[in-house]
Amino acid sequence: MVIKKRNQLRGLLSELNSTVLFDEPMNKYTSFSIGGPAEAMVFPRDERDMSKIIHIARVEKIPLFILGKGSNLLVSDKGLHGIVASLSSNLSGECFRQIVQTKELNNRVYLYAGAGVALTRLLRFTIQNGLSGLEFTAGIPGSFGGAVIMNAGSYGKEIKDVLDSVRIIDRDGCPADIPAKDISFKYRGTAIHGKAIAGAVLRLRKGDKEKIEKTVQENLLMKKKSQPLNKPSAGSIFKNPGSTRAWELIDSVGMRGASVGGACVSPVHANFIVNTGRATAGDVISLIRQIGSRVEKDTGITLELEVKIVGK
Repeated sequence: MVIKKRNQLRGLLSELNSTVLFDEPMNKYTSFSIGGPAEAMVFPRDERDMSKIIHIARVEKIPLFILGKGSNLLVSDKGLHGIVASLSSNLSGECFRQIVQTKELNNRVYLYAGAGVALTRLLRFTIQNGLSGLEFTAGIPGSFGGAVIMNAGSYGKEIKDVLDSVRIIDRDGCPADIPAKDISFKYRGTAIHGKAIAGAVLRLRKGDKEKIEKTVQENLLMKKKSQPLNKPSAGSIFKNPGSTRAWELIDSVGMRGASVGGACVSPVHANFIVNTGRATAGDVISLIRQIGSRVEKDTGITLELEVKIVGK
């Protein structure tokens, strides 16, 4: 039955112009360096192929997961069923990794960036071109598409503050551009009614290169001092509950430095779980449960996950 299913999946994906890998280890594609194999990993060449992938998944009722840089993600040790569409790899189409100026109006410059563009590369582009608005993303890992979906933020600013429009591919495989004002954003989340984000247009301001770079370096230095950026992690594990900081709650109940197997609550930042080099998804999940249980028992506050857990 498994062989028949695998052959069926191969047949369905053979009509694509994209690279397809089977049983591809997900630990190669996540910032946690954790995760079992993806049943089929596809690197779409263009929006047309992405549309075909969405259509195949919908018609055949095959699970579909869209992958960026895998920075806010914990993949099960057993891996992922169905199709994983990777937009950030060099094997993926340039349309998902391009940065293009679309227009300039007064002091505003509009940039289109593909969903697979690394935030670090996008920030570097804005510095080189003297464009201000993304300085707050310094030190935030992951892809631009992931940042849009998560409404990533820091230093009191969020991606929604600089978005002009978002290009999606809907559940029928049709592309559409949605004005940012028509999208519902929330803290670390976005209600976008589409199957995949192909890219988005940013609304930035012209600025002084040296001043922009100085702000970026200051923000990055603060992140390096307060976060374990040199260890494999998925960023913040829990959302901040209201005005309270999750790390303060975790620290207050004595969980800083706690560990399960190869997963450890970072001594640098208590809302980060780091992979010491041999952690499994099971280790991380067990530690997450311990933290949540302890915080709820001692403080009465239920922590909500920020990291996305997926897999079998």
